[in-house]
Amino acid sequence: MWFRRSTRVSLAAFARTLPVVALPLMFGAVFSAAPAAADPDPARKKELEQRVMEITHMFQNDPRYNRGKTPAQIKDSVEFVTGNVLFVLVHETAHAMISEMGIPVLGREEDAADALATIVAVKMSDAFADRVVTNAARGWFLGDQRDRREGIPTTYYDEHGMDLQRAYNIVCLMVGAQPEKFESLANEVKLPEQRQSTCQGDFSNASWSWDKVLTPHKRKPDDPKTKIAVKYAEGGDYANLAELGAKLKILETVADWLSEDYVWRRPISLEMQQCGSPGARWELQSQQVIVCYELIREFVQLYRNYGQMALVPPTMTPTMSKNQKVVLEAKPVAAKSRARKAFRPDRAPR
Repeated sequence: MWFRRSTRVSLAAFARTLPVVALPLMFGAVFSAAPAAADPDPARKKELEQRVMEITHMFQNDPRYNRGKTPAQIKDSVEFVTGNVLFVLVHETAHAMISEMGIPVLGREEDAADALATIVAVKMSDAFADRVVTNAARGWFLGDQRDRREGIPTTYYDEHGMDLQRAYNIVCLMVGAQPEKFESLANEVKLPEQRQSTCQGDFSNASWSWDKVLTPHKRKPDDPKTKIAVKYAEGGDYANLAELGAKLKILETVADWLSEDYVWRRPISLEMQQCGSPGARWELQSQQVIVCYELIREFVQLYRNYGQMALVPPTMTPTMSKNQKVVLEAKPVAAKSRARKAFRPDRAPR
């Protein structure tokens, strides 16, 4: 998975949007409902969500962070970053599962990992999880708009799908899983009704397939638990984020899910670290799922600069092509002069 662009930001600017560090324990509430997993522990889930709520309220009431923002805006920014970081983390975990459990992939592995990240959230079937997965989709739509406005070229040969492709695939899986609940989102992003009617089959196939391949790796009650190590590397410019993440046990919550629900042929580890550019990745050689502090900062910037924009600009109209694929047609607009920026080959993968 790629994040398109890295932009440096001062500590002061980052502090102004620090409420995003309230995201950590939300991970656990979603992971406990992974495909082929046992029913989540209601007490543990309630405790995690309560702690997140308390942290959110803390930032809403702190004048250092709430200046010029309404409580609703702070809450929305927290949930936007949460949804996108969560999507990335489950996506990279899917790569780890594919690698370590010998899961066959028919098609592009990146698409399979995106599907798991979406399925995990929609299977929660509660209001919080709905907002998480909705915000993950928002992130891809807004990321595409940012790239268009800033003149960042599309990389057609990348192993990942383009941002809009991934955005629409997520929305299709969502509306395929629960049409009544996510129909309004599908309509907001102008996903044609003809395509919406076929999304249930897409979700059914993806959900069944992931359940099928993960079931043999489910841990039985008498199976030993695999130790999943976690590490919060030195935060550098993101020391506050690293400190709060460790205090609230972000990675520990994920590790508990992986250890509790699945049998691993060898241990893996989870790490947050400063990488030099925004990204996240599964490293086969070191057996690590890595999430970069810069990636969280990037989501903060995306929300701050584009979070209030329409997900699909008025100049873009999705329609159905002759082969029943969604295409975007640009309406004529006045030309604007904008220098295109060169392709950045050093983008960090996620």
